[in-house]
Amino acid sequence: MRVMAARTRTSFNTRDIDALRSLIAEDATWGEDPEGDSFCHNRDAIISNLKRLLAEGIRATIVDTTTGPRGIAAHIQVEWPDPTTARADRVDFFQVYVVTDGLITEIHGHDTQDSAMAAIST
Repeated sequence: MRVMAARTRTSFNTRDIDALRSLIAEDATWGEDPEGDSFCHNRDAIISNLKRLLAEGIRATIVDTTTGPRGIAAHIQVEWPDPTTARADRVDFFQVYVVTDGLITEIHGHDTQDSAMAAIST
């Protein structure tokens, strides 16, 4: 799992979309509400959303990762192109990458490190 965390962090931080795509299962999901507008239902939607965010000038960096039996908890820092529009509560947050059979199958946001750690521990 540590190798997967390192590959995820490197591809994410270098904006290597092809490398990141190779780590994500075809039927992976990203988001909290499957009925919500921002929910991604597959790898293509995840990559498309990531490309859109990058095109908007949003920059996110994984600054730290922790692994557990279910996957990877990542501490992410976000830089908005216009800091005056950035939400203060979302500058630093945690994201969980659930890993199944060597690929990311789910991506979920978490407000605290404790909740992200719990999500990869069970």
